[in-house]
Amino acid sequence: MRQVAVNERDSSWEIHEARYRVYVFYGASNAVSTTDILNATVEEALEAARMLAEGNRHLWSLALAHDDGHSGRGLVWLSGNDYNDFPRAYSDTAAYWRHRGTMQERYLMARAQAGEPVVLPTGERSIRLDPEWGVDLPLWEQFTDHYPVMRGELPLGGPLEESLAAWNQRWQQLADPDTGGDASDTDWASWPAEGAKLVASLREALSDIAEVHPAYLRHNYSDRTGQ
Repeated sequence: MRQVAVNERDSSWEIHEARYRVYVFYGASNAVSTTDILNATVEEALEAARMLAEGNRHLWSLALAHDDGHSGRGLVWLSGNDYNDFPRAYSDTAAYWRHRGTMQERYLMARAQAGEPVVLPTGERSIRLDPEWGVDLPLWEQFTDHYPVMRGELPLGGPLEESLAAWNQRWQQLADPDTGGDASDTDWASWPAEGAKLVASLREALSDIAEVHPAYLRHNYSDRTGQ
C-alpha cells in the first residue's frame, strides 16, 4: 500500500450516487450470479455482498460500475475481482493477487471457523510464497497448522526446498541494513526474478494440489529496502 498527498481540488466532478456490482461464485466451476446494489453506501454494499455470499460461504467480489462517456460501462474492483480470470503469467501482478487473495482469505477463514477443510472450492489448497524472518521455507498456508509450511509437508522434493530456503535467506540478507545496505539495483532486481521462477516450479510441483499465490509481489522491492 502507498499513500500519496494530493491537492484536494484536483478532481473536476463528484457524484453522491453509485452503482455497486456484486459477483458471487458457486462451487468448483465458479458459476456466477451478479447483483447490482443501488441507493447504498459502500459499507452497505459490502454487507449486502456478504449476505449474498451467505456469510463468506462462497467467494464474492464487489466492483463499482462506472459509466464512461467514451468506453461505456466498466468496472472498478473494490474488493476481489473476477474469479474466473484464472492466474496466468501476464496476470501475476500485485494488484491482481491483492484482490484474488482477499476473496480467498475470507472464504478460507469461514471454512476454518466452521471446522471444515481449509481448501478452495476446487478442493485445492492455497499456498503463498512470501519471504519472512525466522523461517526456513517462505511458504504459508493460512488458517491451517501449516503456517508456515515446514519441509516435507508438501511434495516439493529436496532441491526445490533448498532453492526456496536460499531465496528466503537472500531476501533476509538484502533487507537487513547491516548486510544489504550496499546492495545494488541489480541485486534487488534479481531477487524477484528468481521468485518468478520459483512460482513456476511450485505450480508444476503442486499441480492439482494447490494454487500458488506469489504474495511477495505485494512488497515494493524497487526501493531496495525489502519493506
